[in-house]
Order: sequence, then structure tokens, then C-alpha cells
Amino acid sequence: MELTQLKYFYAAAECGHITKAAEKLHIAQPALTQSVRRLENELGVKLFVRRGRSIALSPCGEYLYKQLGGILKTLDRVPGELLKIAELEEKTIRVNIIAASLLITELIIEYKRLHPDIKFVLHQSADAENCDCTISANLPGILPNMPKNCYYRSFSEEIKLAVPAGSYYSELSSIELSDTKDNGFISLSGSKPFHNICETLCRMVGFSPDVVFESDSPSTVRGLIGAGMGIGFWPAYTWGNINSGNVVLLPISYPDCRRELTVICNNTDSSAACGFYDFLCSRLEEISAQAENIK
Repeated sequence: MELTQLKYFYAAAECGHITKAAEKLHIAQPALTQSVRRLENELGVKLFVRRGRSIALSPCGEYLYKQLGGILKTLDRVPGELLKIAELEEKTIRVNIIAASLLITELIIEYKRLHPDIKFVLHQSADAENCDCTISANLPGILPNMPKNCYYRSFSEEIKLAVPAGSYYSELSSIELSDTKDNGFISLSGSKPFHNICETLCRMVGFSPDVVFESDSPSTVRGLIGAGMGIGFWPAYTWGNINSGNVVLLPISYPDCRRELTVICNNTDSSAACGFYDFLCSRLEEISAQAENIK
């Protein structure tokens, strides 16, 4: 059975007259007659009986007519519904936030205020697939795995040492990382890229950090450092200002402690994704420049 045959049959059944149905369908009467006959031959039953110049449904025709009513109405709605889905999909951006989640979520909120029609779907996994944009972090010079034909930009961020105010370290103007090897560190949880970057930096100068506490929250890390529970690494701008008299940020003189945030637009065919990617890059450029000027 073809959809056109079913639609022609349904129109003939509604009109009760082949000629009137053909006029309604804007086709020739013989074409409609032939279509109904082919459908009857395919099904092996009579769908109509003649009553003078009019036609009436046979019992089989009555059954088919009742079955088709809801189906054809649903099918008529499908093109419009598909257009709505396509429009929604065009305005949906899937973002995988592997690094700098605090800052990136703030920028998403800012972008949402500017573009309320945009819908965001957020992920936070290195294994997430089919995301339009990804934000990741690595040591300088190391790029994450990226698809072909993507857009990407990297932003360098200094990593400082957060120490309790009033401690010996807080009186220094800078510090070599190797001088901290005997201290306990407050750190982000081991699943975070920032944690791995900081461990690598420590190993570069000959020690593995003694992590006394791990947390998923930068604010918790800051609070514990301020309480004198240990020291920790702090990205210069993506975690925001310390805003605490209990914590001092100390530059690390050696090695050059930095990470690179990489913003990737995986779906370059999406105008919505590209627009958000451009916004992210522009704002990160502004924020990183402001951080450099404050130094």
C-alpha cells in the first residue's frame, strides 16, 4: 500500500463520489479510479459499492476508513512537527565542560540572557560524544583530541599557589614549587584535569604532592586553605578572585606553572554553536587580558 493510494481512498470515502473527490484532490477522475482499483487489487477486497452515480463503502471499506482517520491526521501533522523539532535542534547547543566549569557556566548564563531562545544541554565527561562545543585543559603545547574541520582556540592561564594568610609563605613575593614538597595540599578531586596538570608540574621538580584532602568544589578548596589546613594550586582567573582575607595567592617562580584552556567548536555547521564559540573566545580573551593587567 502506498500513502497516496490511502489518501485517495480516504478522500473518495469522505466525498462519497469519485468525481467530487477527484476535484478535491486536484487530480483527474480516471487517475483516482485507477488508484482505488489498484488498492482493492492489492488488498484483495472490494472497498466501494456503486449506488447510482454515487459510491458507498463496503464493510471492508468502512473498516479501512475508520482505521485511517487518526493515522492520516497524524501524518498530516508530521511535517509541521518535524519543522518544529528541526528549529529547536538548530537552537540547541550541547556543551562538554571538562575544565573551568565555574567560569564557563557563568558565561553560559550570560549568553543565555543575551539569547533566551538558545537551549543548552550540558555534559561533564571526557567520554561525552556528539557535543557541539568542548572546553578542556592541558599543559602548554599539548592539544586535546579534536575532530577534523573543527574550530579551536587556546588560552594560557597562570597557576598560582594559594597559601593561608599569616603563614610563612604569605610573606614571600614568589616561590619555587620544589620548596613546597613537605606541605599538605588541598586539591580538586583526581578526576579533574586541573588535578592531573598540577601533579605533573610537581613531578617535574621531583616530588609527588601530599594531598591531604580532595574536593569537587573550588570554594571548599579555598575555605580549607584559609583555615590553615594546607596549601593548594589556584588558576589565575577561571576560579575567580580569592575574595578572602584568609588566603594569599603567591606566584610560582619555577617552573613556569601554566595550563592552556582550549575551546573547541566541534559542529561548524551549526550557526548556534559557532555563535556561542565566538562569544566564549571573545569573553575568555577579555578575562585573560584583565588578569594579566592586574598582575
